[in-house]
Amino acid sequence: MYKIEDYVKEINRCLQCNFCLATCPVYKEDMVESSVARGRINLINAAMVEKTIPLSDRTRELINRCLLCTSCMQGCPSGIPVDDIIIAARHELFNKFGFGYVEKFVFRQVLNRRSVGTLATRAVSLLKKFNLFPGPVPPLASPPFEQRISGTVSPSGAVRARVAYFTGCGTNFLYPDTGEAVVKVLVENGFEVVIPPDQNCCGIPALAHGDQQAALEAIRGNAEIFASLDVDAVVTDCTSCGYMLKVKAAKVLPPGDPCRSQVSAVAGKVFEVTEYLAGLGLDKTPRPQSTRITYHVPCHRAWSRGLPEAPRNLVALVPGTELVEMRDPQGCCGAGGATFITHPGLSERIRSRKLDDILDTGAEIVMTQCPACRYYLTEGLKEKGGIRVVHPVSILAGSY
Repeated sequence: MYKIEDYVKEINRCLQCNFCLATCPVYKEDMVESSVARGRINLINAAMVEKTIPLSDRTRELINRCLLCTSCMQGCPSGIPVDDIIIAARHELFNKFGFGYVEKFVFRQVLNRRSVGTLATRAVSLLKKFNLFPGPVPPLASPPFEQRISGTVSPSGAVRARVAYFTGCGTNFLYPDTGEAVVKVLVENGFEVVIPPDQNCCGIPALAHGDQQAALEAIRGNAEIFASLDVDAVVTDCTSCGYMLKVKAAKVLPPGDPCRSQVSAVAGKVFEVTEYLAGLGLDKTPRPQSTRITYHVPCHRAWSRGLPEAPRNLVALVPGTELVEMRDPQGCCGAGGATFITHPGLSERIRSRKLDDILDTGAEIVMTQCPACRYYLTEGLKEKGGIRVVHPVSILAGSY
């Protein structure tokens, strides 16, 4: 499991080289040392390892101010696992201070009990009605994706491969249209799609907030379900879900956990859906669409080298589409999971840079694989000329 004492050597390997200053979206807004990766891990070392400074409210605020976007890691010459260190520190904070009943309810009773479907949706709606959430919450889809499509969906012709579809919480609760597009595109291209019931959240929201027990519960439940399936791959449409299933899940398990072999077996089969399709190719030729598209590359992309290019390669196969690159397509949009809820001012400032970048392209559609990015960019673009934000597979689904 994530324990801060296990990361002391990693903290001390930091070269203090300043590379993270150029990539950290929070530092670009705050312009203070404690807001950049090296400053934040030095602060964690002082407050939690060496205990030379108190664990004050300001210290907690700085630790929680990180977006966990991993941008600092992707240019770090020492390969410091900054997000792991932040997660371990937040676990310490959770153990010491805990958090409110609303967060516990969301992580443990809604996201980890998704099969209750309508009940969870109603409960969240009530929490919103009485202003019990800490900030703005996206509207929930009714019904959720899990009540729209389930079981096995087979192509009409020959089956190229059999895949399990991990439907993250963003698709299930916010954007079931993405789930419908994923199933449509896979089936149209000869893939048999298995959508197992009783899936949990991947666990990354709980992990990011320090609740490792809730994350562990989600991981074990999903591993038991997906490891038992006879499939060639496990696909997901969300890059953060893929990051959790592929990389983070095993790190949450305690030593000797009997679930470890299941988690490893599932991780070996995990693909983000656009990369999976781009790698195997399309059987069905897309019909022309005359659209100008730009691509917001999600932060959680480094777990697979092909992720940034896969949507670009797929859209290039749709006749009539024009892909126009932003100045900084990999720049963070400010959503940061739930950061836009907990730190709205910071997120809005980060988003303003991204919105300017998008508008300069003249695009009609922004594509991105992250549902949090999709929601947050959509909100920012509402009064900017009707620019739509969609998942890349939705563009393919529309061409079919």
